[in-house]
Amino acid sequence: MARSPRKLGNSKVYHIVIRGTKDNKIFEEESDKEQILAIVSKVLSENLIGLYAYCVLDDHAHFIVEELQENISNAMKRINVAYALYYNKKHHKKGQVFYDRFKSECINDPKVLLKVIRYVHKNPIQSGYVLRLTEYKWSSYLEYLDRLERSLVEKERVFSLFESKKNPPTEAFVRFMRSDTEDEQFMDIQETIEMQMKKQVRAYLEKNHIKLEHLGYKENTIHRNYLIKFLRQKGHYSIRKIADTLAINRGTVYNVVLDFERGS
Repeated sequence: MARSPRKLGNSKVYHIVIRGTKDNKIFEEESDKEQILAIVSKVLSENLIGLYAYCVLDDHAHFIVEELQENISNAMKRINVAYALYYNKKHHKKGQVFYDRFKSECINDPKVLLKVIRYVHKNPIQSGYVLRLTEYKWSSYLEYLDRLERSLVEKERVFSLFESKKNPPTEAFVRFMRSDTEDEQFMDIQETIEMQMKKQVRAYLEKNHIKLEHLGYKENTIHRNYLIKFLRQKGHYSIRKIADTLAINRGTVYNVVLDFERGS
């Protein structure tokens, strides 16, 4: 028996962002982008999650997904682990590929869903990859226009939000995707804060002629402690995030933060 259409307003829909550690490129080649989408496709085929939009750039990717038969955390863990194994083997690397597991924000309103889809599709333009939506083939925008062989998104459910007697849903969809975003940032507001923090860390290191990998050396203790306090106080970073950002031991960060917050 065919499954009844789900109402978007009652669904568990999330905007997901996965990003490489230290802003490294994790989708370096077209084959890498193909692989992450192939992994997502496999999870979709098992009816574990639904997909409404995606965009894969070089150092991060956006997905708008819906929980179906599996918790979104479990589904994303499967995707991330499978891709990390592929990436490390192909590029002869070891260790963590993704910065944290993933970041997410819940979408409860169909109108907000459309805005987030538009934001995701416009990411390649905002990031300087292309000038037009139709020029980037690693997002779902061309899939909505039937210009790609892949078919991952549930576009008919999204098109249903544009149904009208005056215009075909595809035409209304294209018009909305091309409209101004009015500086909509959504989850990337926090992403921007993190980028600013990292930019200031890089500037400090350059000013003091210190390489990041040398920050843990004894002669750089004063600079190391300064940056730990800076990220803790200004960026509200966790101990783990500080350690990852500065490429130093978590125990060292913990001790510095403890002394700092005790006022010593």
